[in-house]
Amino acid sequence: MKRQPALAITSYLTIYLVWGSTYFFIRQAVLTIPPLWVLAARWVIGGALLLGFAAARGALKPLPSPRAVLSSVVLGSLLILGGNGLITVAEQHLDSYLAALLASSTPILVAVIDPLLLGKRLTFSRVLGVAFGFVGVAVLLYNGHSLAGSLNPSVLIGLAGVVSWSLATSLGHRFPVSGDNTVNSGIQMLFVGLVSLAAGLVTGPSPSTAVAHASTLSLVSVVYLGVLGSLAFAAYTWLVQAEPAERVVSYALVNPLIALFLGLALAAETPTPYLGVGVPVILVGLGFMLYGERLFAWLRGRARSGG
Repeated sequence: MKRQPALAITSYLTIYLVWGSTYFFIRQAVLTIPPLWVLAARWVIGGALLLGFAAARGALKPLPSPRAVLSSVVLGSLLILGGNGLITVAEQHLDSYLAALLASSTPILVAVIDPLLLGKRLTFSRVLGVAFGFVGVAVLLYNGHSLAGSLNPSVLIGLAGVVSWSLATSLGHRFPVSGDNTVNSGIQMLFVGLVSLAAGLVTGPSPSTAVAHASTLSLVSVVYLGVLGSLAFAAYTWLVQAEPAERVVSYALVNPLIALFLGLALAAETPTPYLGVGVPVILVGLGFMLYGERLFAWLRGRARSGG
């Protein structure tokens, strides 16, 4: 971090803390607000903020082409509506730390999807990462009696959300979206927010009823998700341009630990029987996914040098 170290440190803290706390605040939001209204408010706020930020720095001149907008809409449907939307629904009955740990397995699923759909080579380090990841998730979800019995509807909905997010992540680069990440994400967020708003108006309850029955913590949580979530994305896009990729992706290892602490310590959520085994195994799997190739290259170099 030779240039702008204060901004880099602030950006890292933002994505660590905000993204690490996202699932905790989703859980607090859906305790008293229907999921569709959580999604509508969060993504309308987030999309409007990102597109406003993009307009302020001239990124909307010229406007993205209809093809780029359509691609963003399709990706947003998979990423945010299918991925985050299903996680939001699941968190009505699923502890936030479990949702976060399931979501942390996204790189592992992407490593499986890429060879199947895109023909990419699955390296040895990724094979290890996939193996550790799947074992870790299975151990994490195991209720001590039956793995099948551990897969309750909320867990299955959450897993479906992770699959949708992973599929979009794998296929995302094939869509001709806007070259500006802020514009692309803003379109996705605003589209999902408006779709959720329309669905909420059709299925009910009315916005006034939803707000009347919402707790103060739930309302604060929605604002937190919409506003600080957008700031975290802005911090992430800056880091991608200014910092080494292997340092930036460290959020995938840090965020689950923050979510775990918040869920167990602040929300008094119930730990699964083998949480202490499943979490380290998942983190080892993520470590192999993110840094395995560099580790094995370093080991080969040491072996050749006789060190």
